[in-house]
Amino acid sequence: MKKFCTLGLMLLIVFAGALPASAKRGTYTFKITHEEYADTVPDKYAKEFARRVTEKSDGRIKFEIFQVGQLGVGVDLVEHLLTGSTQMAIVSPGNVSTIVPEGQMFALHFLLPSSVEKAYEFLDKSQVVKKDLAGAYAEKSLRLMDLWPLGASDWLSDKKIMGPADFKGLPFRTMDTPLIIKNYEAYNANPTPVSYTDVYSALQLNMVDGVENPLGALVDMKWYEVQKYLIMSNHIMYLEGVFMNDRFFKSLPKDLQKILTETVAEMRDYAYDLQKEANEKAAEVLAKHTERVDLTPEQHEAFRKAALPVRDYYKKALSKRCAAMLEKLEKELAEFE
Repeated sequence: MKKFCTLGLMLLIVFAGALPASAKRGTYTFKITHEEYADTVPDKYAKEFARRVTEKSDGRIKFEIFQVGQLGVGVDLVEHLLTGSTQMAIVSPGNVSTIVPEGQMFALHFLLPSSVEKAYEFLDKSQVVKKDLAGAYAEKSLRLMDLWPLGASDWLSDKKIMGPADFKGLPFRTMDTPLIIKNYEAYNANPTPVSYTDVYSALQLNMVDGVENPLGALVDMKWYEVQKYLIMSNHIMYLEGVFMNDRFFKSLPKDLQKILTETVAEMRDYAYDLQKEANEKAAEVLAKHTERVDLTPEQHEAFRKAALPVRDYYKKALSKRCAAMLEKLEKELAEFE
Protein backbone atom coordinates (compact mmCIF):
# COMPACT_ATOMS: atom_id res chain seq x y z
CA MET A 1 0.00 0.00 0.00
CA LYS A 2 2.85 2.36 0.82
CA LYS A 3 4.32 1.59 -2.58
CA PHE A 4 1.02 2.51 -4.26
CA CYS A 5 0.68 5.78 -2.37
CA THR A 6 4.31 6.75 -3.05
CA LEU A 7 3.97 5.95 -6.73
CA GLY A 8 0.69 7.81 -6.92
CA LEU A 9 2.13 10.93 -5.32
CA MET A 10 5.23 10.84 -7.53
CA LEU A 11 3.14 10.56 -10.65
CA LEU A 12 0.82 13.24 -9.33
CA ILE A 13 3.67 15.72 -9.10
CA VAL A 14 4.76 14.89 -12.64
CA PHE A 15 1.42 14.78 -14.40
CA ALA A 16 -1.38 16.28 -12.34
CA GLY A 17 -0.67 19.87 -13.27
CA ALA A 18 -0.45 19.06 -16.97
CA LEU A 19 -3.22 20.13 -19.29
CA PRO A 20 -4.64 17.95 -22.04
CA ALA A 21 -3.19 18.73 -25.45
CA SER A 22 -6.46 20.30 -26.52
CA ALA A 23 -6.01 22.98 -23.86
CA LYS A 24 -3.26 24.54 -25.95
CA ARG A 25 -5.93 25.39 -28.49
CA GLY A 26 -8.14 27.00 -25.86
CA THR A 27 -10.39 23.98 -25.38
CA TYR A 28 -10.28 21.25 -22.75
CA THR A 29 -11.20 17.58 -23.03
CA PHE A 30 -12.19 15.98 -19.74
CA LYS A 31 -12.06 12.25 -19.23
CA ILE A 32 -14.71 11.19 -16.69
CA THR A 33 -14.71 7.73 -15.15
CA HIS A 34 -17.40 6.15 -13.00
CA GLU A 35 -17.99 2.78 -11.31
CA GLU A 36 -21.16 1.57 -13.05
CA TYR A 37 -22.31 0.43 -16.49
CA ALA A 38 -24.19 2.31 -19.23
CA ASP A 39 -27.50 3.99 -18.40
CA THR A 40 -27.08 3.61 -14.64
CA VAL A 41 -27.41 6.60 -12.30
CA PRO A 42 -23.68 7.57 -12.34
CA ASP A 43 -23.58 7.18 -16.14
CA LYS A 44 -26.67 9.33 -16.67
CA TYR A 45 -25.29 11.87 -14.18
CA ALA A 46 -21.98 12.06 -16.05
CA LYS A 47 -23.69 12.48 -19.43
CA GLU A 48 -26.02 15.22 -18.20
CA PHE A 49 -23.19 17.01 -16.42
CA ALA A 50 -21.13 16.88 -19.63
CA ARG A 51 -24.04 18.20 -21.69
CA ARG A 52 -24.66 21.15 -19.40
CA VAL A 53 -21.00 22.13 -19.06
CA THR A 54 -20.32 21.83 -22.80
CA GLU A 55 -23.32 24.02 -23.48
CA LYS A 56 -22.46 26.64 -20.86
CA SER A 57 -18.83 26.79 -21.95
CA ASP A 58 -19.76 27.16 -25.63
CA GLY A 59 -17.82 24.01 -26.38
CA ARG A 60 -14.63 25.04 -24.61
CA ILE A 61 -15.00 21.95 -22.38
CA LYS A 62 -15.78 18.60 -23.94
CA PHE A 63 -16.01 15.19 -22.29
CA GLU A 64 -15.15 11.56 -22.82
CA ILE A 65 -17.03 9.25 -20.43
CA PHE A 66 -15.69 5.84 -19.44
CA GLN A 67 -17.84 3.24 -17.69
CA VAL A 68 -16.62 0.69 -15.15
CA GLY A 69 -14.10 -1.72 -16.60
CA GLN A 70 -13.13 0.46 -19.56
CA LEU A 71 -10.25 2.07 -17.66
CA GLY A 72 -10.29 -0.22 -14.64
CA VAL A 73 -12.43 -0.62 -11.52
CA GLY A 74 -12.49 0.79 -7.99
CA VAL A 75 -9.10 2.02 -6.87
CA ASP A 76 -7.87 2.03 -10.50
CA LEU A 77 -10.16 4.96 -11.22
CA VAL A 78 -8.72 6.92 -8.30
CA GLU A 79 -5.15 6.21 -9.41
CA HIS A 80 -5.94 7.53 -12.90
CA LEU A 81 -7.35 10.68 -11.34
CA LEU A 82 -4.27 11.15 -9.17
CA THR A 83 -1.87 10.79 -12.08
CA GLY A 84 -3.87 13.21 -14.23
CA SER A 85 -4.63 10.66 -16.95
CA THR A 86 -8.31 11.39 -16.18
CA GLN A 87 -9.67 14.67 -14.91
CA MET A 88 -12.87 13.65 -13.14
CA ALA A 89 -14.29 10.58 -11.41
CA ILE A 90 -17.62 9.64 -9.84
CA VAL A 91 -16.70 7.04 -7.24
CA SER A 92 -17.54 5.92 -3.74
CA PRO A 93 -15.38 7.39 -0.93
CA GLY A 94 -14.64 3.75 -0.10
CA ASN A 95 -12.53 3.50 -3.22
CA VAL A 96 -10.47 6.48 -2.07
CA SER A 97 -10.05 5.17 1.47
CA THR A 98 -6.45 4.02 1.08
CA ILE A 99 -5.51 7.60 0.23
CA VAL A 100 -7.95 9.53 2.43
CA PRO A 101 -9.00 7.19 5.31
CA GLU A 102 -11.30 9.84 6.79
CA GLY A 103 -13.82 9.07 4.04
CA GLN A 104 -14.26 5.56 5.43
CA MET A 105 -16.51 6.90 8.17
CA PHE A 106 -19.44 6.81 5.73
CA ALA A 107 -19.05 3.03 5.57
CA LEU A 108 -20.09 2.77 9.22
CA HIS A 109 -23.43 1.03 9.55
CA PHE A 110 -26.46 2.98 10.81
CA LEU A 111 -24.58 6.29 10.91
CA LEU A 112 -26.39 8.52 8.41
CA PRO A 113 -30.20 8.96 8.32
CA SER A 114 -31.90 5.91 6.78
CA SER A 115 -34.08 8.15 4.61
CA VAL A 116 -32.38 9.06 1.32
CA GLU A 117 -34.12 12.44 1.33
CA LYS A 118 -32.85 13.22 4.84
CA ALA A 119 -29.36 11.99 3.95
CA TYR A 120 -29.28 14.35 0.95
CA GLU A 121 -30.36 17.22 3.16
CA PHE A 122 -27.80 16.43 5.84
CA LEU A 123 -24.85 16.00 3.47
CA ASP A 124 -25.71 19.27 1.74
CA LYS A 125 -25.47 21.12 5.06
CA SER A 126 -22.65 19.24 6.79
CA GLN A 127 -19.58 21.35 7.49
CA VAL A 128 -17.62 18.16 8.14
CA VAL A 129 -18.22 17.21 4.50
CA LYS A 130 -17.83 20.66 2.96
CA LYS A 131 -14.78 21.79 4.97
CA ASP A 132 -13.06 19.05 6.96
CA LEU A 133 -13.39 16.13 4.56
CA ALA A 134 -12.97 18.31 1.48
CA GLY A 135 -9.76 19.63 3.05
CA ALA A 136 -8.45 16.12 3.63
CA TYR A 137 -9.03 15.26 -0.02
CA ALA A 138 -7.44 18.53 -1.16
CA GLU A 139 -4.22 17.58 0.64
CA LYS A 140 -3.97 14.70 -1.86
CA SER A 141 -4.86 16.97 -4.77
CA LEU A 142 -8.39 15.62 -5.00
CA ARG A 143 -11.17 18.19 -5.22
CA LEU A 144 -14.42 16.94 -3.69
CA MET A 145 -17.01 18.67 -5.84
CA ASP A 146 -20.04 16.94 -4.31
CA LEU A 147 -21.14 13.96 -2.24
CA TRP A 148 -24.62 12.47 -2.63
CA PRO A 149 -26.41 9.16 -1.92
CA LEU A 150 -26.96 6.65 -4.69
CA GLY A 151 -29.52 5.14 -2.34
CA ALA A 152 -29.87 3.19 0.88
CA SER A 153 -28.00 -0.11 0.77
CA ASP A 154 -29.82 -3.37 1.49
CA TRP A 155 -28.70 -7.00 1.66
CA LEU A 156 -29.28 -9.58 -1.05
CA SER A 157 -28.56 -13.14 0.04
CA ASP A 158 -29.39 -16.82 -0.32
CA LYS A 159 -29.97 -16.81 3.44
CA LYS A 160 -32.83 -15.09 5.25
CA ILE A 161 -30.96 -12.66 7.50
CA MET A 162 -33.11 -11.51 10.42
CA GLY A 163 -30.46 -10.74 13.06
CA PRO A 164 -26.68 -10.48 13.52
CA ALA A 165 -26.50 -14.19 14.43
CA ASP A 166 -27.65 -15.09 10.90
CA PHE A 167 -24.41 -13.64 9.52
CA LYS A 168 -22.22 -16.09 11.45
CA GLY A 169 -19.71 -17.66 9.05
CA LEU A 170 -21.55 -16.30 5.98
CA PRO A 171 -19.15 -15.51 3.10
CA PHE A 172 -20.35 -12.00 2.27
CA ARG A 173 -19.06 -9.89 -0.61
CA THR A 174 -17.54 -6.54 0.35
CA MET A 175 -15.44 -3.83 -1.22
CA ASP A 176 -11.75 -4.11 -0.38
CA THR A 177 -12.05 -1.41 2.27
CA PRO A 178 -10.84 -2.11 5.83
CA LEU A 179 -13.79 -0.51 7.60
CA ILE A 180 -16.38 -2.26 5.44
CA ILE A 181 -14.70 -5.55 6.26
CA LYS A 182 -14.76 -4.66 9.98
CA ASN A 183 -18.52 -4.04 9.77
CA TYR A 184 -19.16 -7.62 8.75
CA GLU A 185 -16.63 -9.04 11.16
CA ALA A 186 -18.74 -7.37 13.86
CA TYR A 187 -21.63 -9.63 12.74
CA ASN A 188 -19.24 -12.65 12.73
CA ALA A 189 -19.61 -12.96 8.96
CA ASN A 190 -16.79 -13.95 6.63
CA PRO A 191 -16.30 -10.71 4.62
CA THR A 192 -14.87 -11.53 1.21
CA PRO A 193 -13.61 -8.73 -1.08
CA VAL A 194 -14.62 -9.34 -4.70
CA SER A 195 -14.16 -6.98 -7.64
CA TYR A 196 -17.44 -5.31 -8.64
CA THR A 197 -17.43 -6.84 -12.11
CA ASP A 198 -16.85 -10.34 -10.71
CA VAL A 199 -19.65 -10.38 -8.12
CA TYR A 200 -22.25 -12.10 -10.31
CA SER A 201 -20.06 -15.13 -10.94
CA ALA A 202 -18.97 -15.20 -7.28
CA LEU A 203 -22.62 -15.36 -6.20
CA GLN A 204 -23.50 -17.88 -8.88
CA LEU A 205 -20.63 -20.19 -7.87
CA ASN A 206 -21.38 -19.80 -4.13
CA MET A 207 -17.99 -18.20 -3.49
CA VAL A 208 -20.04 -15.63 -1.58
CA ASP A 209 -23.63 -15.91 -0.35
CA GLY A 210 -24.58 -12.27 -0.02
CA VAL A 211 -23.95 -8.74 -1.22
CA GLU A 212 -24.94 -5.17 -0.30
CA ASN A 213 -25.92 -2.26 -2.52
CA PRO A 214 -28.78 0.14 -3.27
CA LEU A 215 -31.74 -1.46 -5.03
CA GLY A 216 -30.86 0.14 -8.36
CA ALA A 217 -27.39 -1.38 -8.38
CA LEU A 218 -28.71 -4.81 -7.32
CA VAL A 219 -30.88 -4.78 -10.44
CA ASP A 220 -28.38 -3.14 -12.80
CA MET A 221 -25.88 -5.89 -12.03
CA LYS A 222 -28.59 -8.61 -12.17
CA TRP A 223 -27.40 -10.11 -8.90
CA TYR A 224 -31.03 -10.87 -7.98
CA GLU A 225 -30.95 -13.63 -10.59
CA VAL A 226 -28.69 -15.74 -8.37
CA GLN A 227 -29.94 -14.81 -4.87
CA LYS A 228 -33.21 -15.50 -3.09
CA TYR A 229 -33.83 -12.95 -0.30
CA LEU A 230 -33.88 -9.15 -0.30
CA ILE A 231 -33.36 -7.94 3.27
CA MET A 232 -34.46 -4.30 3.68
CA SER A 233 -31.69 -3.31 6.08
CA ASN A 234 -31.03 0.32 5.06
CA HIS A 235 -27.77 -0.08 6.97
CA ILE A 236 -25.76 2.53 5.07
CA MET A 237 -26.19 5.22 2.47
CA TYR A 238 -24.09 4.32 -0.56
CA LEU A 239 -22.46 7.61 -1.46
CA GLU A 240 -21.10 8.84 -4.76
CA GLY A 241 -18.30 11.38 -4.61
CA VAL A 242 -17.79 13.72 -7.56
CA PHE A 243 -14.03 14.26 -7.66
CA MET A 244 -11.68 16.26 -9.85
CA ASN A 245 -7.93 16.43 -9.99
CA ASP A 246 -7.42 19.59 -7.94
CA ARG A 247 -4.25 20.73 -9.70
CA PHE A 248 -5.99 20.44 -13.04
CA PHE A 249 -9.05 22.30 -11.76
CA LYS A 250 -6.91 25.18 -10.49
CA SER A 251 -5.09 25.39 -13.82
CA LEU A 252 -8.34 26.17 -15.64
CA PRO A 253 -9.46 29.72 -16.42
CA LYS A 254 -11.58 31.20 -13.62
CA ASP A 255 -14.72 31.37 -15.74
CA LEU A 256 -14.53 27.64 -16.49
CA GLN A 257 -13.90 26.86 -12.81
CA LYS A 258 -17.09 28.78 -12.03
CA ILE A 259 -19.09 26.89 -14.66
CA LEU A 260 -17.94 23.53 -13.27
CA THR A 261 -18.65 24.46 -9.64
CA GLU A 262 -22.06 25.94 -10.38
CA THR A 263 -23.10 23.02 -12.58
CA VAL A 264 -22.22 20.47 -9.90
CA ALA A 265 -24.38 22.43 -7.43
CA GLU A 266 -27.25 22.48 -9.94
CA MET A 267 -26.96 18.73 -10.44
CA ARG A 268 -27.90 17.80 -6.86
CA ASP A 269 -31.65 17.78 -7.57
CA TYR A 270 -31.03 15.91 -10.80
CA ALA A 271 -28.99 13.27 -8.96
CA TYR A 272 -31.73 12.86 -6.35
CA ASP A 273 -34.40 12.37 -9.03
CA LEU A 274 -32.19 9.90 -10.91
CA GLN A 275 -31.60 7.66 -7.91
CA LYS A 276 -35.23 7.89 -6.78
CA GLU A 277 -36.53 6.72 -10.14
CA ALA A 278 -33.89 4.00 -10.46
CA ASN A 279 -34.50 2.60 -6.98
CA GLU A 280 -38.29 2.67 -7.34
CA LYS A 281 -38.14 0.77 -10.64
CA ALA A 282 -35.63 -1.65 -9.16
CA ALA A 283 -37.94 -2.35 -6.22
CA GLU A 284 -40.61 -3.51 -8.69
CA VAL A 285 -38.17 -5.86 -10.42
CA LEU A 286 -36.86 -7.27 -7.15
CA ALA A 287 -40.41 -7.88 -5.90
CA LYS A 288 -40.92 -10.28 -8.83
CA HIS A 289 -37.70 -12.20 -8.39
CA THR A 290 -36.86 -12.24 -4.66
CA GLU A 291 -38.56 -12.72 -1.31
CA ARG A 292 -38.56 -9.41 0.52
CA VAL A 293 -37.68 -9.41 4.22
CA ASP A 294 -38.71 -6.31 6.19
CA LEU A 295 -36.85 -5.98 9.48
CA THR A 296 -38.74 -4.84 12.57
CA PRO A 297 -37.50 -1.81 14.56
CA GLU A 298 -36.21 -4.26 17.18
CA GLN A 299 -34.22 -6.19 14.56
CA HIS A 300 -32.77 -2.96 13.16
CA GLU A 301 -31.74 -1.98 16.68
CA ALA A 302 -30.01 -5.34 17.19
CA PHE A 303 -27.90 -4.73 14.08
CA ARG A 304 -27.17 -1.15 15.12
CA LYS A 305 -25.92 -2.27 18.55
CA ALA A 306 -23.78 -5.02 17.01
CA ALA A 307 -22.20 -2.45 14.67
CA LEU A 308 -21.39 0.19 17.32
CA PRO A 309 -17.97 -1.29 18.28
CA VAL A 310 -16.79 -0.56 14.74
CA ARG A 311 -17.13 3.15 15.48
CA ASP A 312 -14.77 2.69 18.42
CA TYR A 313 -12.39 0.79 16.17
CA TYR A 314 -12.46 3.64 13.65
CA LYS A 315 -11.66 6.20 16.33
CA LYS A 316 -8.87 4.18 17.95
CA ALA A 317 -7.22 2.36 15.05
CA LEU A 318 -7.10 5.22 12.58
CA SER A 319 -5.67 8.70 13.10
CA LYS A 320 -6.64 11.28 15.70
CA ARG A 321 -7.97 13.41 12.87
CA CYS A 322 -10.21 10.53 11.76
CA ALA A 323 -11.57 10.24 15.30
CA ALA A 324 -12.13 13.98 15.62
CA MET A 325 -13.89 14.15 12.27
CA LEU A 326 -16.25 11.30 13.15
CA GLU A 327 -17.06 12.81 16.54
CA LYS A 328 -17.82 16.14 14.88
CA LEU A 329 -20.03 14.38 12.32
CA GLU A 330 -21.88 12.52 15.09
CA LYS A 331 -22.54 15.85 16.79
CA GLU A 332 -23.87 17.32 13.54
CA LEU A 333 -26.13 14.29 13.10
CA ALA A 334 -27.49 14.57 16.63
CA GLU A 335 -28.33 18.22 16.03
CA PHE A 336 -29.84 17.45 12.62
CA GLU A 337 -32.06 14.67 13.93
